[in-house]
Amino acid sequence: MNDSVSTARVPELRFRRGLFVALAAVLLFGGLLLAPPKAEAAVNLAYGRPVTVSSSESSAYGGQYAVDANGNTRWASAWSDQQYIIVDLGSVQTVTSVRLAWEAAYARGYQIQTSTNNTTWTTVYSNYNGTGGSDTINFAATQARYVKMYAFQRATAYGYSLYEFEIYGSSSGGGGGGPIGVLQYLQSISGSRTVVGIHNREPNAQPALQTNTVFGITGRYPGLWSGDFLFSQSDVNNRWNMIYEAKRQWDNGALVNIMMHVTNPKQGEVGSWDGGVVSSLTNAEWNSLITNGGTLNTAWKQRLDTYAVYLQYLEDNGVTVLFRPFHEMNQGVFWWAGRSGPNGTAALYRLTHDYLENVKGLSNLVWVWNMQDLDLNWSAYNPGNNYWDVFSVDIYNPDGFTTAKYNAALGVAGNKPIAIGECAVLPTASQLLAQPRWTFVMSWAELTFQNNSNAQLQALYNASNVITRDELPTFL
Repeated sequence: MNDSVSTARVPELRFRRGLFVALAAVLLFGGLLLAPPKAEAAVNLAYGRPVTVSSSESSAYGGQYAVDANGNTRWASAWSDQQYIIVDLGSVQTVTSVRLAWEAAYARGYQIQTSTNNTTWTTVYSNYNGTGGSDTINFAATQARYVKMYAFQRATAYGYSLYEFEIYGSSSGGGGGGPIGVLQYLQSISGSRTVVGIHNREPNAQPALQTNTVFGITGRYPGLWSGDFLFSQSDVNNRWNMIYEAKRQWDNGALVNIMMHVTNPKQGEVGSWDGGVVSSLTNAEWNSLITNGGTLNTAWKQRLDTYAVYLQYLEDNGVTVLFRPFHEMNQGVFWWAGRSGPNGTAALYRLTHDYLENVKGLSNLVWVWNMQDLDLNWSAYNPGNNYWDVFSVDIYNPDGFTTAKYNAALGVAGNKPIAIGECAVLPTASQLLAQPRWTFVMSWAELTFQNNSNAQLQALYNASNVITRDELPTFL
């Protein structure tokens, strides 16, 4: 691509400008707005869990399609009365309700049964006159690892067909119940609600500057806090300050996202934006970087040794990190990016993943693969589906949150969570309802306040399908 054209589309070029915009917003709108109560964030415990069924009409209608949070796929049984679908929650949970989203082939008579061992079952609900549609069923809290929908009477000549079999319990959101893993939580809200967050760019001396500005405007803290290792002398000196803030945010209930806008491995830790972060490697230097034992390969691993110390501190303190090492992998102005194919940027991602997990032993990282909406050719940068947990897209093009981008993200991610990794203009609550698989949206620092009015921020942060920090569950 033409870097001179692409540079105009890189929002981080604002790193060096407008540091006081957000602070000014605090001074101007510092009065704390009282936020009305919002509905709690319900966690679908069934999402993506293993399923056993009595039968399937065909492989196109397998049981897994009833727990994929996709209203266009479904489980369909054989055309006979006594059928069941069982969801394995993975561990004993406190279960209080289920939701059945029936296709036209629904059950006239069915039961909800629970078990801790998949052998002895307790019937917690019976319906002898089902009417199909969407059934939300509440029952007394019960301990269960396995939840079964047992159908004994058909309402049609066909079998039984469920778009979704959702299960809820006291580990649902709003901070109540037992802890839940970050990735499991994102999977559980996929298709229903979206966590709203903000990036806190430099200075690392004030690593909650933008987060606090949002609170001053909306009366709610973002559900996701984001920081960065960065590259200037001051920001490198204040990396521990940023890391300590990550722990504070986690302890206060936020999701934590960390990025690496860092200089290229030919240089030291301290450098500049132009010529450091925005720079390039020759093909020979790139080969040295991704080849084990190469000069730049060794230099990069030494860098990773440094970063691992900070990440290990977070692991030691129980903090799970949404880790996004290579920002906008298709944006060619960065030294790490713009190289498609298996030996391009994806190879550096794999190298970094394997070194931090296999050599440094980190186990607290949820890996985020990040692209920009420069085009939709994202698969060319895929490091391999086993190397990432969440797919995120930075949406800066003026056309905004198009259906084409949303569908392209779904096509790349499959059943994995997708997210809006960055944006200047935030989506509205209505746009998120129309594109419900976005699990989080993160606005970029000061661009948040330059491109969204206070009224727009207040409306989004108070929307029922948007999750703020006070609504998140306790995390493992």
